[in-house]
Amino acid sequence: EMIHAYLFVTRNNKDHDAHGPEFHSHMRRINGKTGSNITVYHTFHDEVNVYRQHWWKCNGPCQHRPPLYGVVKRAVNRAPSPHDYWWTKHEKLCGGTFEKIKEPDGYKDRRKRKRKEEEKADVSATSSKQKTITGFFSKNDDKASPGKSVKEHFDALGRGDVLGQCCGDSCHGEE
Repeated sequence: EMIHAYLFVTRNNKDHDAHGPEFHSHMRRINGKTGSNITVYHTFHDEVNVYRQHWWKCNGPCQHRPPLYGVVKRAVNRAPSPHDYWWTKHEKLCGGTFEKIKEPDGYKDRRKRKRKEEEKADVSATSSKQKTITGFFSKNDDKASPGKSVKEHFDALGRGDVLGQCCGDSCHGEE
């Protein structure tokens, strides 16, 4: 799992099922330097399966074929899609679509509750008396530039300093 985490952080590799060439190179490197015996195989299948609580089943012919019978089980709520390495083969040989058949108890309720809490937070943030920057530069704001939009106001201020560019020959005492 540490190699998967490393690849996620350094390469944004989100496929924790993949044990491709990059995974193997790190596995060999670590084994060589430490004398450990990291492999791509493990024996704790039951422990891993406990976390696979999001299930999808294909409605095509593969639902009648062993060993998986068209069922995809995942620990994350991500439906089978073209991002899966086997998707193209499935499209060609089966052509069915996947429907969600199982998820953790209370999963929908948690999602609804979280969405309501986010909406509540958005409403309270916008209804507070805190001003946004656009409120300081309205078209009728005499303190900014009367009759000008925010963009026009800032455009009128000039281009400002550009990092890395010299302001002319007199910049460094050269004349």
